[in-house]
Amino acid sequence: MGVGKRPNHLISPAVLVIMAWQQGGKFLARADYTKPDFYARKAKERGFAARSVFKLEELDRKEKLLRRGARVLDLGAAPGSWMQYAAGQVGDKGLVVGVDLKELSRPLQPNERFLQADVFELSGEELLSRFGVFDLVQSDLAPATMGDKATDHFRSIALAERALALARRLLRPGGHFLVKAFQGADFDAFARSVRGSFRTVKLKKPKGSRATSPEMYILGREFQRIEEEDDA
Repeated sequence: MGVGKRPNHLISPAVLVIMAWQQGGKFLARADYTKPDFYARKAKERGFAARSVFKLEELDRKEKLLRRGARVLDLGAAPGSWMQYAAGQVGDKGLVVGVDLKELSRPLQPNERFLQADVFELSGEELLSRFGVFDLVQSDLAPATMGDKATDHFRSIALAERALALARRLLRPGGHFLVKAFQGADFDAFARSVRGSFRTVKLKKPKGSRATSPEMYILGREFQRIEEEDDA
């Protein structure tokens, strides 16, 4: 029996997240965040595509992640608010490359590039040959949630692991990695895997994260290349 015909409870979490990502989450119900809150209204006032920009802004303000001339890879970029903010911070001599399965609907700034692609099919080698190494890989990748905390968590971890694999391939030595992951059974193990490639690791929960969200951001600073881990 093909994977597409198997009941969801018989499919591994990693396969489920790939299915959700590739199918645009059509078989999953999303949380209802349609009512604008303080951050959503503030984002609209400032011309940003989404409220999530304030999570990155806070983390950047406290951790000094973005600098003029930096090269940034943004995974899970749509609708584009993290790209917008990062492009403003790195300036004309910097570069922000966004990747998302969904199309980016807004016009790109001169220092932005966008690839509509599946992160599980994205080639680190192709990115490296096209753009070179990056100073920061930031990932706001998230699965389409279905309301089951355990399943949503495993899907989130699968995306975070893919982001880490790409970061290990594409970061310059000393570069930084920021990734979102849902808390749950495998969260600590994933955080330990990040610690294996970075000099310091912090767990961050920005004020812009919704109170009901299980999301946590893991920040790895000063990448230390381990050749055998180049699996992207």
